[in-house]
Amino acid sequence: MSLGRHMHIEKSLSPFSHILRVLVTGERTPVQVNPAFRDLFLSTTPPAFEKGWCPFLRKGSAGTFVCTIYSSRPGICRTFTCCTMRILDEAGSVVGKVKAKSSLSTDDPHLRRIWECEVLPSAALQKDQFARHCREVLALHGYGCEQFDS
Repeated sequence: MSLGRHMHIEKSLSPFSHILRVLVTGERTPVQVNPAFRDLFLSTTPPAFEKGWCPFLRKGSAGTFVCTIYSSRPGICRTFTCCTMRILDEAGSVVGKVKAKSSLSTDDPHLRRIWECEVLPSAALQKDQFARHCREVLALHGYGCEQFDS
């Protein structure tokens, strides 16, 4: 969503084939709407699409967001990291997200306290050691985590 203001359809070659210009980098990329998402791509009103979003982002019926050009997306999207870790409670629900190496976003006060007192003091560790430390500390308190390459 946040990259939407930087994405501009420079030229439409067909209803599902476009030249996308990334305004911040000047990158021009031919993109194709995935056939599985063509009907969704044609939805250009809320709740499927909101002004300001990337022109190829849509909200599906299940409430999840879909990049309709994922396989042909531009380089800026390929390198963008939304989060490096998702933290799960015992029921498997996402209760926290970590951006970069150690920036936690959560509404869970218990998780926030654990993060600040037991995880952050080890932030100077090398990336793989810090990731292992996070997993171990979170597991001790009943949390799981999904870590992503960054």
